[in-house]
Amino acid sequence: MTNRAAAAVLLLPTLMFGRSVIAQMPGSPLLQNAFANPGITAAVNVASLGGASSYSAAGAWAPGSARFEFSAGIGAQTHSGSPTRAVYGFRFNIPLLGESSSFGASLFTGYGGLSGAGMDSSTTRALFPVGATLGYRVALGGNHGFSIYASPIYESVGRGGGAANVSVFRGAVGVDFGITSSIGASAGLEFGGTENAESGKPSGTAFGAALSYVIGGGR
Repeated sequence: MTNRAAAAVLLLPTLMFGRSVIAQMPGSPLLQNAFANPGITAAVNVASLGGASSYSAAGAWAPGSARFEFSAGIGAQTHSGSPTRAVYGFRFNIPLLGESSSFGASLFTGYGGLSGAGMDSSTTRALFPVGATLGYRVALGGNHGFSIYASPIYESVGRGGGAANVSVFRGAVGVDFGITSSIGASAGLEFGGTENAESGKPSGTAFGAALSYVIGGGR
């Protein structure tokens, strides 16, 4: 790999919220790249799951060393026959390898919540995920590139109406594109089994997409 290509790999904008915080917000896929961006990244996200649509804004921060990353977001969820509700979430990601290579791995955990009226035991009110990510990134020229990643996820699910917590295993796959040194795009899926509609568990496949901006990335 040439020095220019190696530098481009290290500068690839990666979306941390899906998720990226398209995060563990109820009704959104949990998309977590293995790589972290030093500094601040902002994003807007859209997502859908089971007839619900979510729209959110998010931000992420990592120190210059990119040894860890904190991301958070907030938005609104709409669903036919239900009131519009607030969704929010935050996540902590720890890259384990990939600081100077094309392959990466990380561990993450976080919290996501849904707030509003009319929630019963069939509603996913809160999510507490724990997962791991494996990722791969490729430089395309001096400041473009893409990365792909996959995550197994364990989710503890808090249900509305005071019902007991339940748990579920799910998986996610995503791809991030570095359009410029400052602008990136992301898309991905979180998938799992079809759950009983009254279970309160995430069920089926969630889709999400995001557009991000790395503050100061063009310098």
